[in-house]
Amino acid sequence: MDGDVSCIGSVRVVAMSLPRRAMSDMGLAVCCLMCDAPDDAGSPRCKGCISKHGKVRERLARGDDAVSRWGQELLAMMANPQRYDHDDVHGPVLQGYVRLLSTHEGPRVAPTQDEIDSLFAAAKARPKGSLIRDMANRNPWRNAPPSARVARAMSDDMHEIEGVDVGKRTVPSREIEGVDRSDRVGEDAVLTDRVAANVATQDVPEDLKDVLVDKLMAKSKAKRDKLSDAMEGLDDLLDD
Repeated sequence: MDGDVSCIGSVRVVAMSLPRRAMSDMGLAVCCLMCDAPDDAGSPRCKGCISKHGKVRERLARGDDAVSRWGQELLAMMANPQRYDHDDVHGPVLQGYVRLLSTHEGPRVAPTQDEIDSLFAAAKARPKGSLIRDMANRNPWRNAPPSARVARAMSDDMHEIEGVDVGKRTVPSREIEGVDRSDRVGEDAVLTDRVAANVATQDVPEDLKDVLVDKLMAKSKAKRDKLSDAMEGLDDLLDD
């Protein structure tokens, strides 16, 4: 095609030359398939064509004007004609390019059952790794901790963070009334204590069971009240 990118405008009937690797790398294999030159690799005509096409591609890649963008679009169509064969202007030509490339690649042979079985066997034989475990195995101290000298050196390289603003506790502008949760079975502490006490004393004789249940419930309530007082004290400390 003598280095002329205008070969997108027509499709030749005679296709004699096989694609050269340099032309295929530039996405211009179809130019070789449409060339009427003898199929002699390394001929002066092939070298001149490859050189001119390479210079044209470089020139279009550097340009940002309308002509360069148009040339880049044509080169993209030639490199992947199957993506643009619906184009209103170049569609019929690109469909011819697709047929030429498909004929050159030859018919696709369906894989045999043995090949499919081999692929499944190879996939099954591959070790099933774990990303977390693989990352952990990269730890140089996975088998033994670092020495004191190494640990000290690592700590010296760490920068202390100062002046961190942890925020301020929000103080409500008015007192928030407590919520009555007595009708919520899942949050009834007394009922929960009774159930727990009955479970704990299920093997105790009946004449002692009631006494032990009351004692366990009182103990649970005292523990809960103590925790509540501690939380209130913490709230007061935070308020101050």
